[in-house]
Amino acid sequence: MSIGKTIAWILTLWLAATLSAQAQQAKTRDSLLLQRIYNYDKNFREELKDKQMNVYSRFKLHTLKKNKLLMVIPTMHALSRGKNSQYAGETYSRVTFNDVTDYESLCQVEVGTVPHYRRTLPTLNKFMTPDLYHVTLMNDHLLSPFHRRNVQFYRYGFRDMGTGTVEMTFVPKNGNTQVVKGKALIEEATGKILNVYFEGEYDMITFHVFAEMGASGYRSLVPAQCDISGVFHCAGNRIAADYHLHFDLPTTLPDSIADNHDEALMDSLRPMPLPDDFLQLYAEHNAQAAASKGVVKKKKKNPWKYVFWDVIGDNLVNRIKGNFGANDQGSFRISPLLNPLYLGYSGKRGFTYKFKIRGHYSFTTDQDLGIQFRGGYSFKQKQFYFRLPITYTFDRDHQGFVMAEVGNGNRITHPGIKESLIDELPDDSARLEKMQLDYFRDTYIKLRSNYDFNAYWGMGLGATFHRRSAVEKSGFERHGRPSVYHSFAPMIETTLRPWGWKGPIFTINYEQGIKGIGHANMRYGRLETDAIWLRRFFRLRSLSLRWGGGIYTMKDKNAYFLDFENFREDNMPGGWNDDWTGDFQLLNRDTYNSSDYYVRANLTYESPLMLLSKAPLLGKYVEMERVYVSALVVDGIYPYTEMGYGFTNRLFSIGIFVATRNIEYDGIGCRIGLELFRDW
Repeated sequence: MSIGKTIAWILTLWLAATLSAQAQQAKTRDSLLLQRIYNYDKNFREELKDKQMNVYSRFKLHTLKKNKLLMVIPTMHALSRGKNSQYAGETYSRVTFNDVTDYESLCQVEVGTVPHYRRTLPTLNKFMTPDLYHVTLMNDHLLSPFHRRNVQFYRYGFRDMGTGTVEMTFVPKNGNTQVVKGKALIEEATGKILNVYFEGEYDMITFHVFAEMGASGYRSLVPAQCDISGVFHCAGNRIAADYHLHFDLPTTLPDSIADNHDEALMDSLRPMPLPDDFLQLYAEHNAQAAASKGVVKKKKKNPWKYVFWDVIGDNLVNRIKGNFGANDQGSFRISPLLNPLYLGYSGKRGFTYKFKIRGHYSFTTDQDLGIQFRGGYSFKQKQFYFRLPITYTFDRDHQGFVMAEVGNGNRITHPGIKESLIDELPDDSARLEKMQLDYFRDTYIKLRSNYDFNAYWGMGLGATFHRRSAVEKSGFERHGRPSVYHSFAPMIETTLRPWGWKGPIFTINYEQGIKGIGHANMRYGRLETDAIWLRRFFRLRSLSLRWGGGIYTMKDKNAYFLDFENFREDNMPGGWNDDWTGDFQLLNRDTYNSSDYYVRANLTYESPLMLLSKAPLLGKYVEMERVYVSALVVDGIYPYTEMGYGFTNRLFSIGIFVATRNIEYDGIGCRIGLELFRDW
């Protein structure tokens, strides 16, 4: 080999080694910077608790395109009417922090051109304080690129900006509505985020957020200034919105000022002059208001138009809420009657619709009274369901409460009563077979109390009264058989939490039916055990487990219509991460009451970006995926199983389930629930 080639090889090897060393050095530096970012908030997060900040915000809304459907979208009713296409407004609020995204906001001064000062696009308000260092940027949505658990979802780039700062860019490895892209300016020595820009899609809104973070300490976890822009698009409607916010302003207003609309007061609080487009919108709005006051109208105001559009129409699609009491100790909240979120479908019930009304009154910090009415209608079963629990909490720290609940359950059935009637009247069996003699309506009253002695042990006492009346009374009355059955049963329950509130919860429940009280004509004993555990992991993953069993220790011959407490068809499910976890979706309703015992187990695994979310095109809009596994053993079924897969996106949740009975195929079905405007 010639000397020239030798020198060339040496130089090539030297250059490769140098570049490799530099790349390794840069990789090490970037890794150290990421570690500083991950650890930055640990020293300041506790300091933020109970801190108060004065926050000024201004917003502008521009209706780019709208149609008649806009009026039925929550918070959009005010924008759906009139000829104005642009609105503007300002607020001055006092914010009390519990955490970065967990805070209470008291709006003290509000001015603007939105009719009745209605709140619009509340989803964008969630971006007001992005929790950059947490696993999610806002509550349980949008995986943060600045948390160590989410590194697998992002690709990062670093560029030295001089003066001790580094620009970090981040893009998702897979496009999905649970991830964002953008860049941030980082203080290299500490890992503090100086400013950040990110964009993405969430809840039918394409958003862009730029935030200048606070100077130091707990203030650096919250923006000093924040600009938010977004475009809402749904059903042919497009609304553009721009927000600008200033935090930690020096002027603190007295507590007596709240829900004030004084423009002069806002002029004194505003931290910067208004842009020209705001001034123009304000001027036009004030001119229209002045003109409407100065014109003597020949026609009287149409009360029907006012009541239907402004009162009924607005409240049909928006939540009705408010406070009462001298110090706002009481509150109430009524769900919008036309909210599509409460519409669902299943093979057993067909289309269902439900709604909620809630009220609350606090006597002290430890004592309160809560009322909740939950109603629903099954179009297939043609039945209205309701529950009305009233709960008085006398010791919040120990879960001490007493509760009274009235409601109606499912149409309960038991083949034994029909069979016994046919056995007695064999000559009339053909006609009796055609009648729904085994279906009974169920109305109940429950009384219950509970007290937790510590984090590991609690006790409860109560009683339940049921009135079960035949759907077709004529068949019973004609043959001298009772068409109404009553039961009364005291109950005692023990709750065990071996690992405190963070571990599984075990309950043991015993109920004893007693004759002669309130026309009760059934005597029985029922013992049940139940164990539930919702185990949350990082990156929004969770595992929901439920195991339980029950047995009737004794039962009268005519005790036809008994049902277990923890094993029953739930007409208004809820309480887990979704409405379907811990339940059987395809199980025949007769199975719940046909056995003297049961053993059941349910498992649900939930995770974003799991299977379908990685598929091209469709996967972009899959936000959360779930796998369901359930098993049951009752008399005559060894076993019954269900396996299912479901996912949630911005529009709906869907689950597909397959069932087996005695190791043989038993059917397939699906459930659908609408997710539209869940956070609106």
